[in-house]
Amino acid sequence: MAPPGLRRLKSVDFYRKLPTDLTEATLSGAAISIATTFIILFLLGAELSSFMATRTRTDMVVDRSAHGELLRINFNISFPQLSCEFATLDVSDAMGLKRLNLTKTVRKQPITQFLGKVGAAVEDKKLHDPKYDEDHPGFQYEDVNISIPLTSETFDHVAQHYDVLVVNFFAPWCPWCQRLGPTWEAVTEEIHNRFPESDGRIRMAKVDCTAEVDLCRKHFITAFPSIRIFRHGSDDVVRLGHHEHESYYGDRTKEDLLRMAEALAESAGQPHTFVHGVNKSAKSEGCNFSGFVLVKKVPGTLHFVARAPGHSFDYLNMNLSHLVHYLYYGNRPSPRRRYMLQHMHPLGLTDDWADKLKGQAYTDDANGITYEHYMQVVLTTIEPRGRPELKFDAYEYTVQSHKYTVSGDDHASAKFTYKMSPIQIVVTEQPKQWYKFLTAICAVIGGVFTVAGIIDGMVHQVNRITKKVELGKQG
Repeated sequence: MAPPGLRRLKSVDFYRKLPTDLTEATLSGAAISIATTFIILFLLGAELSSFMATRTRTDMVVDRSAHGELLRINFNISFPQLSCEFATLDVSDAMGLKRLNLTKTVRKQPITQFLGKVGAAVEDKKLHDPKYDEDHPGFQYEDVNISIPLTSETFDHVAQHYDVLVVNFFAPWCPWCQRLGPTWEAVTEEIHNRFPESDGRIRMAKVDCTAEVDLCRKHFITAFPSIRIFRHGSDDVVRLGHHEHESYYGDRTKEDLLRMAEALAESAGQPHTFVHGVNKSAKSEGCNFSGFVLVKKVPGTLHFVARAPGHSFDYLNMNLSHLVHYLYYGNRPSPRRRYMLQHMHPLGLTDDWADKLKGQAYTDDANGITYEHYMQVVLTTIEPRGRPELKFDAYEYTVQSHKYTVSGDDHASAKFTYKMSPIQIVVTEQPKQWYKFLTAICAVIGGVFTVAGIIDGMVHQVNRITKKVELGKQG
C-alpha cells in the first residue's frame, strides 16, 4: 500500500492507464501503428538533416573594404597575331592614374599563330626611350638616298654578300623615321667609307615597308623604325634551342649608331658577341600575357596594345584577336574555403562563377579592330561561424563584349574595363538552435501519434457500425 502522500500525487497523473484486459488489439490498429512508426522515422530523419544543414543569413551592405585596399586582377591571355617585341599592358583608372607598360608582375611568352610556345617566357621589361641628335647631321642628307632601299628581289642577295647587314625598316609617314632619316644617311656614308665594298664586313641598308609589305611581314616588323641585324644573310640566332632575331634598341644619335656599326664589323658576324644596344627577341607572330596587376577599387581599364617609345605603329593593319585562358579577381579559394563557399553561397557555385571569360575566343580576320570587354564586379564575403580562418572574399562579375573598327589616330587594342559594385554581399553562418530541434522532434512524434490515433478511432468506429449493420441483416 502506497503512503497517503503518494496516493494524492497519483491524482495529477495526466496519463492514466487502462488495464490490459480492457483494451482490444485490431488488425487495422496494427497497420496504422506500423505506418506511424515509418512516418515518424522519416520525419525525424528529415528534421535531423535540416538541423545539420548550414543555415545562412544574406545581407547587402555598402562595401566594407578597408580604405585604400587594392584589387588583384589575374589574367592569362593569348594574342596570336601580336608580337611580344612591342606588346605592352597599360592600366588606367577613373582617378587619372595611368601606368604604361607594366612589367614587374607580367610575363610574356612568345607563341605561334596556333598558340604553340616559341622560346621561353620572360618578365616584361621597360623599353628604352631612344635619344636623337640635337644638332642636325647636315642638310646634304635631308632628301638624299645614299643607300637605295632594298626590295624583295634584292634583299637576300645583298644580305648574303656581307658578313653583317644592318637594315632600317621604315615607313615614310612615321615621324620617328623622318627624324632618323638624315642621321641614318650620314652614318651610312661614313660606315661605307670606312668599310668599302671590297672589305665585305658590313653594310647599312633600309627597306620601305609601305612598298615592301610582304618582306616586312616576313621579318615580323610591327613598329617603325625597326633596326634589324643580319649576319651572313640571316637574322636567325639560335639560343638554347630557340630561334631569335637581333635588333638595335639603343640611342639613335650618329655617335651611337657609328659605335654600334663598328662593333658589329669587328665581330666579323659572330652572333653571340655583345654589342651595346643590340638585344635578341623571339621570332614569333604572337604573344601570351600572364600575371596579375593590383589596382584601386575604382573604375579602370586594362589596355593590351602595341606601344614603344620612339616607334610608330600601323594600327590599321594590326590584328588584336585573342583567347582568354582566364581572367578573375582576387585569389583562388583553397579546397576547404571552396567547399565552404559552395555551401554558403546563396545560389551555389557554377563552373564559371568567378571567371565568365574563361576559354572565350574573340577573333576576326579583319585588321584594325578594337575589342572591348566591360565587367561589373561584385564582392561576396562568407563568414563561417567559429572558423575565422575560412572567411573568404569571392569576386564575381558579369561581362559584355563588343568590337569596332578603329579610324584616324585610334589605337587597335584589347580593352578590359572593370567597375566595382558599391554593394557587398555578406553571407553569415547562423548558429544551430537546439531548442528548435527538440521542439520539432516533439511536434513530429506527438502530432503523428495524435493524427494516427484519430484515424485509428475513425477506422474502429466504421468497423463497429459495419458489424452492427451486418448483424441487423442476419436478425
